Amino acid sequence: MKTEYLPFTEQMIPEAGNLLAQRHKRNRASLSLLPPRFEDTGIATKAIEALWKKKFTNGYAAFRNGNMTAYLLGHFVLQPWARCGYVYLPGYALADGESTMTIQDLYVLLGDDWVKKGIFSHGLYISAADVHVIDALFSLGFGKERVDGLMDLSTMVIPEIEEPAGIIIRQAGKGDNDHLGSLSHIIMSSLANAPYWHPTVPEDWEDLREGWAELADEKDWTVWMALEDKQVLGSLAFHLEEEDDIEMLISPRTTTFTIAATKPEARGRGIGTALTWHGLEQARKEGFGICYTDWISPNLPASRFWPRFGLKDVAYRLSKRVDPMIAWTKR
Repeated sequence: MKTEYLPFTEQMIPEAGNLLAQRHKRNRASLSLLPPRFEDTGIATKAIEALWKKKFTNGYAAFRNGNMTAYLLGHFVLQPWARCGYVYLPGYALADGESTMTIQDLYVLLGDDWVKKGIFSHGLYISAADVHVIDALFSLGFGKERVDGLMDLSTMVIPEIEEPAGIIIRQAGKGDNDHLGSLSHIIMSSLANAPYWHPTVPEDWEDLREGWAELADEKDWTVWMALEDKQVLGSLAFHLEEEDDIEMLISPRTTTFTIAATKPEARGRGIGTALTWHGLEQARKEGFGICYTDWISPNLPASRFWPRFGLKDVAYRLSKRVDPMIAWTKR
């Protein structure tokens, strides 16, 4: 029987929740660090409910013989660089054995809605286990833009490494605000370079600096710094990642690290490696079982660095940029 494509409605949420729970169970078969709770249909349904309640959310579902075989839920936001449409991890599912062409057809509908609204930047978060879905989206012109990674701290083996010569590695505290703030430009500068060329607008620069600086005062964060002659050369910060209704990658006692930056002139001395192993060892001592982070895959230093520590790809943001000329050339 022919597949029917319908706009997603609130009444479809329970059936979509069942599909999502099945998808997550299949994903966990190869990605064991994913939290098991989303295999529960009730919890999966709650995730879709949370997505559906977001402002500017819509989507489509596929049916055959009256049964849902797939769905795609999107949400759009205004970013400094563009109007952006996103499909988050709970926002898609494909029944076992169904053709990935169904996901392609659902994106045709959702993507066309976005383009008609002037949304030309599209990002779909897809489980790394769904390789056939990823291939199907690559065929539509998507590319890999972001990687989400997890590692098991309980089985982590910390190697013996030499501390970088002349470098002091310690935790940040009160009075280190300026040290951390002085590093805030490093990541955005790296992302602005080839081969990503992603802008951070000047209006955000001061907010970024203040955000980094304030971490020195955060009691719930463990911030590591590398210093030489009282000059800061690098940083790395860890904090507890809270579980929520739609975060499908986070288990209890998961730590996340961020603000991972080393000044370009100090690279190649083992500073980033030392900061990372110090932070991971401390996180395990504090009882964390899993570590999470993400990085931009076209940021080549990051994408070549983080997997060395045992982080495994668990999800990707696939991106597509639509030529805005379509707004005035389409007939």
